[in-house]
Amino acid sequence: MASIIKLKRSAVASAVPSTLQEGEIAVNIVDKKLYVGGVNGGSNTQTLSGDQYNLTSANGSDAATITLTVDNDVLSNDAITIAGGEGVDVSESGGTITLAGEDATVSNKGIASFATADFSVTSGAVSVKTGGIATAQLAADAVDGTKIANDAIAAEHIASNAVVSDSIVNKTIVGGDIADATITATQLASGAITANTVSNNSVALGTKTTGNYVATVSGTANEITVSGSGSETAGVTVSLPDNITVGNNLTVSGNTAVTGNVTVDGNLTVEGSTTYISSSTVNVDDSAIKLSANNSADTVDIGMYGKYVVGGIATFGGWHRDASDSGVFKFYKDLTAEPTTTVNTGHASYAIGQIEATIDGGSY
Repeated sequence: MASIIKLKRSAVASAVPSTLQEGEIAVNIVDKKLYVGGVNGGSNTQTLSGDQYNLTSANGSDAATITLTVDNDVLSNDAITIAGGEGVDVSESGGTITLAGEDATVSNKGIASFATADFSVTSGAVSVKTGGIATAQLAADAVDGTKIANDAIAAEHIASNAVVSDSIVNKTIVGGDIADATITATQLASGAITANTVSNNSVALGTKTTGNYVATVSGTANEITVSGSGSETAGVTVSLPDNITVGNNLTVSGNTAVTGNVTVDGNLTVEGSTTYISSSTVNVDDSAIKLSANNSADTVDIGMYGKYVVGGIATFGGWHRDASDSGVFKFYKDLTAEPTTTVNTGHASYAIGQIEATIDGGSY
């Protein structure tokens, strides 16, 4: 008899396996669905469905609906409705959805036509034809000064002597209405221009004047701050910002105190006999610390030590490479003579330190 392989299965509708091993397969016979265990198994179950899906359409009030159905499950968000709006009608018949434009009215947007005598339409762009709007189509007094662009009426549009003094309202001509160099000294009466004749702020420095002047005072970001510059009669304040950037070398003579953090982007060289760091925590990114960097021989001891106090006496302990003893590395404690370039191993207080560690010789 041939072998029979039965999959993990269920004959209960909508039953889903709660846990499957990775790659394990299960089937719901009623729902016609396969399930497979996802990566790492457990509740990570993937569905392999063999359901049949169908699309149907229906006509509504100024709208058509497309609905997706499945034979063994109820889908959420399974309907798409195409609705008409202002200027657009939508209808459905026999599975065909039709979108049609409405005619435009004074109260409804839609499709409109244009009088060919007045307008031209090219590739959807509507423009007024040259001469398309005649004078007879304009209401009386429809065009006033607000409808005429600046400089739209040139001298050739005005009859000779058509504009006289009585045609100009007092104080209606300002500097911006007069082209540069159109009025010269020969056209002005003696004493015609006084201080009261020139409008406030109408003379532009550097354009309508000659000679030198300071237009503005500006600073440099993070170096010099300037406030009050660029406005008339303003006082200018020059100051240093809270955060100062020095582009080149900075030399400080004498002592310097810094309140706050200091960040050095480049290398830091400290010269002097003693560098004192008063920090509760010192963090170093380098995985190896180089000691005795300027050592040119083998006469100094290399190592590290710390201070502790016993009975009011400063005591030191640490480790070092003893240059006077063939470079042997030594751990020590209880030394009351503070190390210098060498550790005084002959001092009466010198004692060998105890190391607690695991020493492994490896294998072969």
